[in-house]
Amino acid sequence: MKVSVIVPCYNAQAYLAQCLNSLRKQTMTDFEALLVDDGSDDQTPGILADAAAEDARLTVLRQANAGVSAARNRALRQARGEWVFFLDADDLLPKDALQNLLAAAAEGVDLVVGTHALLFEGGRQTVLPEGRWPKLAGEERRRAAALRLIEGDSVLNIMCNKLHRRSLLQREGIELAEDLRVAEDNLFNLEAVLCGSGIAYVPSVTYLYRMHEASAMHRQRGTQFDIHLPWLRRMDEMLRRRGVMEAYYGAYVDSVVLRLYKDGGVPGVWRGWKTEALPLAEQPELDETRMSAADRRLHRLVSGGLYPAAYPLIAAVQIARRKAGRLRGG
Repeated sequence: MKVSVIVPCYNAQAYLAQCLNSLRKQTMTDFEALLVDDGSDDQTPGILADAAAEDARLTVLRQANAGVSAARNRALRQARGEWVFFLDADDLLPKDALQNLLAAAAEGVDLVVGTHALLFEGGRQTVLPEGRWPKLAGEERRRAAALRLIEGDSVLNIMCNKLHRRSLLQREGIELAEDLRVAEDNLFNLEAVLCGSGIAYVPSVTYLYRMHEASAMHRQRGTQFDIHLPWLRRMDEMLRRRGVMEAYYGAYVDSVVLRLYKDGGVPGVWRGWKTEALPLAEQPELDETRMSAADRRLHRLVSGGLYPAAYPLIAAVQIARRKAGRLRGG
């Protein structure tokens, strides 16, 4: 079997039938769909049962409400396909989505990333990848993608519209962090990129992401730093566990500081540096011999207490890099 499509469903009655219809009409027919009812109390269970009765490729899994990550993990453990594809219950697929993604799934590729479009009531808007990572190849592309994910503001973040090689996920024990409520998809994708090999990019639209008031992006409350702190801590733990914190130290510090910058600009970084950013950024136990020259300098600025004074210059360089689509060589 080529693809296991995982669809978490919670009170999804408004759009679920349309979503499943777009899946069942795929031109690439060699797939299984694992539909996880995460304790819905609307018409979702009936819609799922009807669809599964009409199409043997669809399997319904049921669980008490435990959240979208738990639902995805439940299906991931049961998946049998060579590739795993995540689809949200309120989104849609162009009819040739799986076919176009699979066409890029060559030997040596562990992740295929498609282009998606935002689906508004008045039409759709194609979202092109930011930065230079799709224009690079091989290890340069993989590192550039990891840098985008560590920064956190990237179309690479989203769980959907990607083919993950299932054997890689199994071998490395990669699952979603069920205790995270923000950026759990980012953390999953980042770990897969760090552990995997090649990344393929498909420039055609292979996913329609529906925009509406119930979307998760409309439910975030609090400062950017507070919202993302659990993710930053889990990313720190994962980078250490994978033995690559030294290789990505500068990018990690930039990501920590970016949350403060989004909350209050340069003054916000100065105000929050000592109490909020420094405990994450200091990391005196790191081996500087495994760092790039630039990251060694940054590590010494942080440990020597000079980072806040140097930040205006650092911020100017970061802004210039982002405008050029570059992140620390990415």
